[in-house]
Amino acid sequence: MVSSTGKELQNALMRLKHGRPRVVDKKRKISISALAEEAGVSDSAIHNRYPEIAAQVREITGKAHKTQRDEKNEKLKSEKTKNRELREYIEQLESDIRKLTSINATLSDENAQLKAELASGNVVGISNKM
Repeated sequence: MVSSTGKELQNALMRLKHGRPRVVDKKRKISISALAEEAGVSDSAIHNRYPEIAAQVREITGKAHKTQRDEKNEKLKSEKTKNRELREYIEQLESDIRKLTSINATLSDENAQLKAELASGNVVGISNKM
């Protein structure tokens, strides 16, 4: 036979699980203290006289923690993958910068050499007018 307090605890647990508590805030997480407050009993009464209900609460909160942990781990993996891809992209861009710097230096040297040859007077400029 289930006592009236045990029945009230079961009802309060169902209300908390479905997000429809009467006493505690709807946004409050399920816990033994939230259940005790919702049912109007003390935390120690749940622990001492209704250990099976306390075990149900622990099971519910354990699953929630595992789900939350798994979601965080997946997000962390995703961010690590993005980070790795961005680091590779940065390395490629830095390599491109080094190549372009080398090409720019070569062209600057050639330009300086051509200006020097033109300034020496031994070279005649050719116009592209036709």
